[in-house]
Amino acid sequence: MSGYNLQVFDGKTDFSIWQQKMKGILIQQKIFKAVSAKYPENISEEKILENDEFAYSSIILNLSDSVIRKVGKQKSAKELWEKLEELYTETSLPTKLFLLEKFFKYKLDLSKNIDDNIDEFTKLIQDIKLTGDESIDEYSPIVLLNAIPDIYSDVKSAIKYDRDSVNLETIITGLKRIEIDLKTSIPSQNHNEINFVRGRGKYRDNRNNHDKRSKNKSRSRSESSDMDEKRNDKRCYNCDKKGHYIKNCKAKKSGFVLDRSLCAIGFLSGFVHVWLIEPLWRS
Repeated sequence: MSGYNLQVFDGKTDFSIWQQKMKGILIQQKIFKAVSAKYPENISEEKILENDEFAYSSIILNLSDSVIRKVGKQKSAKELWEKLEELYTETSLPTKLFLLEKFFKYKLDLSKNIDDNIDEFTKLIQDIKLTGDESIDEYSPIVLLNAIPDIYSDVKSAIKYDRDSVNLETIITGLKRIEIDLKTSIPSQNHNEINFVRGRGKYRDNRNNHDKRSKNKSRSRSESSDMDEKRNDKRCYNCDKKGHYIKNCKAKKSGFVLDRSLCAIGFLSGFVHVWLIEPLWRS
């Protein structure tokens, strides 16, 4: 047995992850051929039987009692492996459609960090692949790009329209850089700036209710005026004209870079331009 301690599969944890780790152990022990049944022509029957016994024992010892009761009748490592796949891999059409719908509607959860979001996203991709769809990787970059919240619409537009192609690693790297900069910079910002960055711009104060209502009314009028002004002041990255964004621009693509237009996303503008947009333009 390998020195690696694999968590026993109990039928409730992620089977695909357990299976990959179990495969790694069998390969390390040089007995995965017992599962794949891909032996060289000159191997003896005795060696095949020996490999099968070792592989079978390695797999069965990493299963919980409840799972063993469901698969214990299998006689070989290959049969045991295939039975586990049959029981714990969803390949039905309804399951595939459910996963695809969840995939294409995926949105980043701002209450979680980037790593947790990406872990959830990649697990979804892995589950779809287990249904037999290996082409899902082609759509992953644009789906993750569209998963970025609408408050960063200018960032998405810049990535979409100022680059011939976008890969998953580029988007993930950019998101992580923004997250790191936010963690180091938010403590120095005031209360209202932090709320704006987090997408929670509701007014908060510890004053009495009367003052709070009065303050909210005044702020509401101010915000309404600001919103009207912003709508009239929107500017295109491509032609540098007001009144529309780059995705609606009918002018010939110029590659013009307008740093100040990124201010539409507020406090994040500097980080987005330096860490996410500029590397994309330069590549």
